[in-house]
Amino acid sequence: MPERGSVLGIDVGYSARRKTTGFCGLAWDARAVRWTCHNAGRDEPDRRDVLRRVLPDREVELSAVAIDGPLLPRLDPTPRYRCAESLLSRGAFARRGKPGPTNGGSGRDLHAHATRLANFVLRECRVRPAAHVPAIHARAIVEAFPNLFLGVLCDEADYPRAARRRRKWTDTLYNWPPGDPVIPRKLRRLVESLVPRRAIEGELCLDDHEEVASFVCALTALSVAANRFVAVGCDRDGCIVLSLRELWGRGAPSSVPWAERELRANLARVAADVPHCEPAVYEDGDRWSLA
Repeated sequence: MPERGSVLGIDVGYSARRKTTGFCGLAWDARAVRWTCHNAGRDEPDRRDVLRRVLPDREVELSAVAIDGPLLPRLDPTPRYRCAESLLSRGAFARRGKPGPTNGGSGRDLHAHATRLANFVLRECRVRPAAHVPAIHARAIVEAFPNLFLGVLCDEADYPRAARRRRKWTDTLYNWPPGDPVIPRKLRRLVESLVPRRAIEGELCLDDHEEVASFVCALTALSVAANRFVAVGCDRDGCIVLSLRELWGRGAPSSVPWAERELRANLARVAADVPHCEPAVYEDGDRWSLA
């Protein structure tokens, strides 16, 4: 990691009436880490104005950008059901905030708007060349998924029940368990691990949905900038980025992280069931063995 730098996280929204697209710029220098969040509508002038607010120095090259929405390699606009979605929808994942299909329901719109935002950022900002594995683009732009970036941090024994609305999953997980949330403390440990020996100048007690989601996207981008993350998917369809495995929640009754247990089982299931798919899990750039 460079001594100083910045990343960008974006929570995709496309309401015609409300400001549902969250932007979070996170920056660090030799002394501190800080971040700024603002929400925007779906028109580009408004989004450009919000970019100026969260990235005061627009000439600085972003170390990474993470967007909460399906992104295909080379930002291909054609939606399809993806390997990452299959890997994160089977077994225990099916009841723990799984991703929706890119080619069905609201997934098509989310994919279209995520792709549009990715191209918008690439036009408006300087983004560092991709140096991570696996990469979907020549620039360091990746797919975030706050639900499971947070979800894999929860212990299996007290995993929260499903939220009635998909968007509420992120808010529930971020503040879990109620009254004494463990997840913000784990996120603080994540920041301290990725950019150590710096003061954290920001409030982690967030409650606005777009602010929470865009902040988690910024942490996803920071993880990629540090090349310390888990990525789930395949080369053909792209990958979803998850948080450091060392922070993952324990399984029940085993101490092995439940998400690791489920992913290792799902790798074999998806390889056998899904044609034209070579499922993979990457950790800090190295691919997990199927054994």
